[in-house]
Amino acid sequence: MVPSSSDRPSVKLRRILFHKDLKENEAVTREKQHKFYVLKMSWDQAWSKVDEVQKIIDSSPELKNVKIRNLDPEKDAERFIRVYNRSFISAPDPYRSLSLTDFHHFDPESTFVAILYGQIVGFIYLTIEPLVKNSIEVGKQGVIAGLGVEPRYRRRKIAFLLVAQAAEYFSDSSVDELICEVYHKNTVSYSFIQNFGMTRTGTIYL
Repeated sequence: MVPSSSDRPSVKLRRILFHKDLKENEAVTREKQHKFYVLKMSWDQAWSKVDEVQKIIDSSPELKNVKIRNLDPEKDAERFIRVYNRSFISAPDPYRSLSLTDFHHFDPESTFVAILYGQIVGFIYLTIEPLVKNSIEVGKQGVIAGLGVEPRYRRRKIAFLLVAQAAEYFSDSSVDELICEVYHKNTVSYSFIQNFGMTRTGTIYL
């Protein structure tokens, strides 16, 4: 059976983290849903951008002290929650503050953190989902489900390091397509993702 869009791991996680604006049992009309732009590119197109990203990283000496590693569910909870909340409190996205319970929904195998001087300063979380065309599963798509950098560490190209890690993860997972769904009011994230050559292909409401 081909999974529906509501069954996708990235969609399930977003819905958990949304503000709970609706009353219990209230009908969810499109006007009450959150609009996201869908951006896609083939994996071959995405991989062709890796060298460009690496050149940006290599030309940014401030990144030499930033390390990327997997999320550690035993040690990172407090620091991850703090950075997540600081990242999204200044963004227009419809997410609420992250709790300790929410933290355990992040898969440590596909969630990566940027470390600077022992502190988490950024994160990216990814999912691998079925690639479905004409109701038929034809491969795998890599989803950038969320990306954030603590406000005071922005404009240091830390996001490029996180994207490079995503490319490595998706390459190891042999995905066929790359997808990112960006909240329609987050123009900064939308422009950042477009810079990698991703093309807007539609809109979804969650």
